[in-house]
Amino acid sequence: MKEKETILQEISLIKEELEESPDSPQLLNDLGVGYYLIGDYLLSVEALKKAVRQEPGNPVYHFNLGNSYSEVEAFEEAISCYLKALELDPSHLGSLANLAHCYEEHGDKNRAYDVFSYIVKTAPDDPLSHFNFGNFLLRQNRHIEAVKSFEHTLLLDSEFTEAYYNISWVLQQARLYGKAEEYALKGLETDPGNDDLQQLLANIRSETG
Repeated sequence: MKEKETILQEISLIKEELEESPDSPQLLNDLGVGYYLIGDYLLSVEALKKAVRQEPGNPVYHFNLGNSYSEVEAFEEAISCYLKALELDPSHLGSLANLAHCYEEHGDKNRAYDVFSYIVKTAPDDPLSHFNFGNFLLRQNRHIEAVKSFEHTLLLDSEFTEAYYNISWVLQQARLYGKAEEYALKGLETDPGNDDLQQLLANIRSETG
C-alpha cells in the first residue's frame, strides 16, 4: 500500500483536476479510492456515489463504492452495490467474494455459503477462492469441510502459507499433534520466517511435551 503522504498528494492533484472537470467519473472514482486508501471511508462513499451517478454502467465504480460502504458497516448498501456490479459483469470475482463477506457480516450465513460455493464452482482453479471458502467454513465451526478447502488450496498452490497454518491450527485444536506439526513444518518450508507458523509450531510442541 502506498504511503499516506503520497496518497494525500495524489488526492490534492485529483482535486485540482476536478476543478477543471467536476463531472469526470474517472477522477471521482480515483478520488474515492484515494480516500479509501487513507481510511476516510465516508468521504470515499461521497466521491464514489458521484462517480456511479456519472457512469452507472461501470461495474468497477459500483464495486469500489460497495467496498467503502462495507468499511462503515453499511452492509445493505454494500450488498446492493456488489449485486449491481455483478449485474453489469457476472464474472467479477471481487464483487462475488465481497458480497459473500457482506452477507456473512449482515447475519445471512446461508446466502454467504451459497455465494462462496458458487465462487469455487465458477473459479475452480483459483486457490484464493478455495481459501476464502475455507475461512468461512472455519468461522462456522465446520472444521472438516474447512480443512478440505484448505487442502484444495494447496493442491492449486503448494506455497500458500496461510493454508498450511490454518490446517495445522485445526489439527492442533483436534489434538492431532503429529499431523499439526507436519503441516506447520511444511508451511515453514515455504516461508521460513513466518512468525505465526513458528509460534504455532512452538505451541504444538509444548503441548506434546
